Amino acid sequence: MQFHRDITRWKAEVAVFLVYGLLTFAITMINRAQFGDQVGWITLGVLVLVFIYLYRRFSGNYFVTADERGISWRQNFMSQLIFIPWNYVEQVDFLLYEINFTIKESGQVVCFATSGLESDEALKLKEVVAHYTQKDEE
Repeated sequence: MQFHRDITRWKAEVAVFLVYGLLTFAITMINRAQFGDQVGWITLGVLVLVFIYLYRRFSGNYFVTADERGISWRQNFMSQLIFIPWNYVEQVDFLLYEINFTIKESGQVVCFATSGLESDEALKLKEVVAHYTQKDEE
């Protein structure tokens, strides 16, 4: 029993685009008002170059996979790859819009938000997670 789903780039990146766009606009307008048009254009150019660098550095494939080894995901633009083997999971809490994994060694809680998935896909993922975590408890 396994689950794999690719998360669309639009869902993973749209929030970062909106926030960075608003910040770029605000910073450019503040610099333009204080220092003049030339500084405003230079600020805009620098911020666009910074955005291009950050996008190339942090963008990638966004997915969630659960199989016999464990669960792994990269959910959005600012997240890194997370992999949790099933033998490290002490407890799993299924909430309405997220799945919380409690790690045995540290007691740390790692959250996976199911908002990037459709409702039927989230239910399927919860079934797969329950299958592997209950299997270890028996």
